[in-house]
Amino acid sequence: MTNTQVSAFSHSTGGVAPGQLLLVIAGVLAVIYLLWLAWLAHAQLVAWQTGHGVFYDLLFSIMRGGVVALLLGYLLR
Repeated sequence: MTNTQVSAFSHSTGGVAPGQLLLVIAGVLAVIYLLWLAWLAHAQLVAWQTGHGVFYDLLFSIMRGGVVALLLGYLLR
């Protein structure tokens, strides 16, 4: 963005710079996918404890979720 565009954007949003807005959006998305990962781990642990899943499914699902979280974190940085 040019300086004129940054100035117009900051003026129209009440003093928020584009970089700050992108940081907030990335932070919200990071919280969402980390909560999803915690929910996934909890659901898999409960399924394993109640006998509805095997231990290797628990590990594989949590590892896949971790890889997705790492890729999203890399893409959102």
